[in-house]
Amino acid sequence: MEQSIFQVIEEHQLLKVLVALIVGGVLGMEREYRHKAAGMRTLALICVGSTLFTMLSVELGYPSSPDRVASNILTGVGFIGAGVIFKGDYTIDGITTAATIWIASALGIAIGVSHYLLVALTLGIVLLLLIGLKVLEGKIGEIREKRTYTIGYHVDQYSPDEIAAIFKRFDLKHKQLLHTRNEKLIVEDKYEVAGRPQAIAAINAFLMSDKNIHHYSVQVNPL
Repeated sequence: MEQSIFQVIEEHQLLKVLVALIVGGVLGMEREYRHKAAGMRTLALICVGSTLFTMLSVELGYPSSPDRVASNILTGVGFIGAGVIFKGDYTIDGITTAATIWIASALGIAIGVSHYLLVALTLGIVLLLLIGLKVLEGKIGEIREKRTYTIGYHVDQYSPDEIAAIFKRFDLKHKQLLHTRNEKLIVEDKYEVAGRPQAIAAINAFLMSDKNIHHYSVQVNPL
């Protein structure tokens, strides 16, 4: 008697795929909300794919090497994670999203071997980290801000040491990133600066009013 497709596909295998779809989707909601490169669809697909590869690995490798396929999952996921990391002039963005992709794959593997309680606890911890610590980072940002300053001045008006002294005067930690000078003897220095919001506002007002500053710009670094 010919078997139907529902008899061929075991119920627990369908359950694993559905759980992986839900877990990946929930994990992706947070990234989707923050408009990151990897959202609900990406993380759901990664989680489901990891679950399927794990189940197939157990069956194909039984009994000698049930991990022969699953052991290469994270290697493949690493390439996906690398694709969402973007390097700016002074910052690197996407590391948290890449780590989330890595976790989604790990959760998929755990679902594939039926560790549902471990998956549920880990998902809760990951969401707490992504949401709760983001709120905490925002609170820290209200106390201590980070900026990148580009300051231009004529060589006869200021020196790099005098610019550094201005940051010290406003009690701002600073690190010089770049120092250039053009043919018109205009020097342009770039600094990474961190300190209290009041100090940031005060130095902005000072630079705006100082006639010896040729130009300046401020870049708000993402958290």
